[in-house]
Amino acid sequence: MTTRARRAATAPAPAARRATRASRRAGAIALAGAGVLVAGAGLAITGASAVLASMLVTPPRTQPDDIRILGVDARGVRLGRTPDTGLPGTYALWVGERHAVLGPVVAEDADSVTRAIDEPARELLAGATSARWSGYVLHLPQEVTDDVERVDVPTELGLAPAWIMGDQEAHTWCIQVHGRGVTRRETIRAVPAFLERGIPCMAVSYRNDTEAPPSRDGKFRLGLDEWRDVDDAIGFAVARGARHIVLMGWSMGGQIALQVARRSRHRRRIVAIVLDSPVVRWQPTLRLQVALVRKPAWLVDTAIGLLESPAALLSGSRSLDFDELDNVLHADALTQPILLLHSADDGFVPPDASRALAEARPDIVDYREWRTARHTKLWNLDRARYLRELGGWLDERGIAAFD
Repeated sequence: MTTRARRAATAPAPAARRATRASRRAGAIALAGAGVLVAGAGLAITGASAVLASMLVTPPRTQPDDIRILGVDARGVRLGRTPDTGLPGTYALWVGERHAVLGPVVAEDADSVTRAIDEPARELLAGATSARWSGYVLHLPQEVTDDVERVDVPTELGLAPAWIMGDQEAHTWCIQVHGRGVTRRETIRAVPAFLERGIPCMAVSYRNDTEAPPSRDGKFRLGLDEWRDVDDAIGFAVARGARHIVLMGWSMGGQIALQVARRSRHRRRIVAIVLDSPVVRWQPTLRLQVALVRKPAWLVDTAIGLLESPAALLSGSRSLDFDELDNVLHADALTQPILLLHSADDGFVPPDASRALAEARPDIVDYREWRTARHTKLWNLDRARYLRELGGWLDERGIAAFD
C-alpha cells in the first residue's frame, strides 16, 4: 500500500472530521456557559482554556529579557545557563534596541556559559544584567547587500513595509515570510543563499506583526488571513517583473507560506517552497507548549474548540478553522517542491507535523532533520551546512535568477 493510500485509509472521513469539530465546539460553548452560570471547576476550566486561546491569537508586543548576564571578563561574557546559551554556533543578544554578536563557547560550568565577544559587544554588555537571546546575527539588509530598496506593499488593510534585496531584473524572486511575534529581520540570515544565485529576496511584513497595518481586532489568524498580505507582496513582485516565485517561511511564516501555496492567485508562479522550523499544523505545537508549563493536555482540545466556536469572542478573536490550518490534511493540494528543515529538538514547534507532511508527500517534500539547532536556529548552529543544503537544493532543481 502506498503512503497516500495508507494516509487515505487511516485519515478520518469528512463526516467524522465534522463530527469531531462539532464536538470540540459544543464542548467549548458548554464550558463557556458553565463558566458564566456556576463558579468553581467550570469557571476554572473555561478560564484556563480562554487564556490559552487568547495567548495563541494575541500578538506579543514586547520581547522580555530571557538571559542573565553574570559579568564580562577577558574571556568574554558570562551568561546564566539555559538550553540556548551553551549551544555551538553564533548567536546574538539584544540589550534594549542594541545588538551584540556572540562567538563560540570558551568556558562553562553547571550554572553558566562564557562566550567570546568582540570589543563593541564588550562595551554594550558591560554593566548589563539581562538581555534577549536571538538568532539575528544578521538583522539588517545592508549586512548582506548594498542593493536594498525599502518599499510599501499595498494590502487590503493599508501599506505593509518590505525590503527588496538584490537585482530586481531577475526573473525569479524569493519572498521571505517571518514567524509569529518577530519581524522581517528574522529572515535576513538566509538571504545570501539566494543572492549568490542572483535571486533577489523580498522580506515582507503582514498584519499584526507590529510593522504592517493591524486588523480590526488586532488578533492573529494563525495563517488564515495573513497569507493575503503575502499574496499582495507576490503581486508587487510580479508587477516589478518577477515571473517565478520561491516562498520561504519561518515558524508561523511556514504555515502562512503553505496557505499561500494553496490559495494564491499567483500559485502557478510559485516554483518552490523552503520551510525553516514551520508550523505545518497547530495542534502539536500547542500540546508541547502546554506540556512545558505542566498543564493538562486536554486544555488544547478545549482551547481549539473555543477558537473554532462562536465562543471565540471570549479570546477576543473571530472563530478559526483548524482543519484549514492543517497542511497534512490538505497535503494533496500542494504541488510545488518543498525543502523542509526542522530540528528534532526544536523546543517550540515540534517536528511531528513536518515529518507527517514528508510522509504524506514524499514525491515533493525533501525533509532534512537537524539536531541540536532548536527553533529557527539552524543557520546559527551551522551556517555552512545551512547555506550548502539550501543552495544545493535550489541548484538541483534548476531554480535560477533567469529562465
